Amino acid sequence: MIRALRWAILLLVVSATAKADELSIPHKLPTAGDAPAVNTPVPAAPDKAASATPQTAPAAASPAVTPSAVSAAKAAPANGQTVTTPAAPAKPAVSKAPAKPTGIVLKTLADGTGSFYFPVGGNKKPVEVFTYQPAGTDASTPVIMAMTGVDRNASTYRNDWIKIADQYHFRIVVPRFTDQDFPGSYGYNLGNIQDPKTHHRLPKSQWTFTLVNDIFNAMRQQGISTQSQYYLFGNSAGCQFVHRMLTLLPQPEVKAAICSAAGWWTLPDTDQRWPYGLRASPIKVSQSQLAEYFAKPILIAVGTNDDDPENRLLRHSKGAMAQGVTRLDRAENFFTTSQQQAEQNYMPFNWHFVALPDIGHSDIKMSIYAAGQFSRFEQQHEFNP
Repeated sequence: MIRALRWAILLLVVSATAKADELSIPHKLPTAGDAPAVNTPVPAAPDKAASATPQTAPAAASPAVTPSAVSAAKAAPANGQTVTTPAAPAKPAVSKAPAKPTGIVLKTLADGTGSFYFPVGGNKKPVEVFTYQPAGTDASTPVIMAMTGVDRNASTYRNDWIKIADQYHFRIVVPRFTDQDFPGSYGYNLGNIQDPKTHHRLPKSQWTFTLVNDIFNAMRQQGISTQSQYYLFGNSAGCQFVHRMLTLLPQPEVKAAICSAAGWWTLPDTDQRWPYGLRASPIKVSQSQLAEYFAKPILIAVGTNDDDPENRLLRHSKGAMAQGVTRLDRAENFFTTSQQQAEQNYMPFNWHFVALPDIGHSDIKMSIYAAGQFSRFEQQHEFNP
């Protein structure tokens, strides 16, 4: 029993010794003789072209890419070197420039004739303005604003003034208020102040009376003219336009005016109802404004032969007939009534009246006469009819 126990102990000792020896021997790496060689591919060195383009490694979660990060990635070289790339200058915020006021583009031909368009409020088309400037004209040349008759033929009217303007050296400006955009007597003769159907007052920017001044002021603002005032002329329907413009609105820009051969007039008193007088007129005229009107140099002209009571363009309404039966009668009545109003209200009266002999209803002859009177006024600051 004891012998058997000894053999068991001896076997255990021998087994433990062998295990210890096995653990104490180091592992040997395989050599070429130990095992066949294995062809393991070796990564090739990246070429220059490949190194210029950075590779993107997949990531579990990517932060949001910003423009600055993209720029930095593009600027980073492939070899890992740190390169400082100057940041692109920040672009200033683009602010919308304020709208410039609408200007006019005056196109003048070699013969001195020209034209431009002037914007009008509302849905109306721009007003075409015809001009003429004699040789030697500059910004200081005096300006005559000439208003057309019933035909509204502004280009022809401008052409009729060419020889006259050459003689007296005036710049001529003729607005064209078409019958399509300014229909009938309400649209032109009465200033386009009221809607002809509703009689409601229209915006001031659409009144023909204000547009004339606006056109002149635009010419001044753009340096076309350095004149602070202009001369105003109108014959027939143009005279209707002129005298109502001067009656209803203060006109500091008008230096002097000549109004000839109107078919009918708006008298400067409240005895007659609008449009034959100022009672219920669309614009209230104060006494001070009336005083300025009477003090402005105005020449009322008519031909002695403009006395046809049956003229097809002569108005024969009750209000018009109360002023006289011919243009000659009505012009004399208008001047006399105005003079009496000024005297009764102790207002200075700086108007003149002339009945030109042997002249009928003629735009050309009245224009020639007006130019001569404006030339005299330019030199002597007064009319001499």
